[in-house]
This record gives sequence, C-alpha cells and structure tokens, in this order.
Amino acid sequence: MPVGRMRHLQIVVGRIYHLLTKEAAYGPNLHHMEDFRAAQKLEKSLD
Repeated sequence: MPVGRMRHLQIVVGRIYHLLTKEAAYGPNLHHMEDFRAAQKLEKSLD
C-alpha cells in the first residue's frame, strides 16, 4: 500500500465509491451512474 497523500486519496475515493454503491442500491438513477463512473475514473487515475 502507498503511504502518505496517495494512501489518503485512495481511502477517500474508496469511501465515496462505497457510499455511491449503497445509494444506488436503494434507488437506481442516471445521475448516480455519472458519479459512479467519475469515482471509478478517479480511482484508476490514482493507480
């Protein structure tokens, strides 16, 4: 696992990703899909 700032960013993205998946489970919505894809794109850019 990376240390420092990069590790912190990965944790934050993970939390956002987790919240979006929980929210989407309750009521799927096209707006959530855009947020979900943006979180995935950010996560991939950190690696």
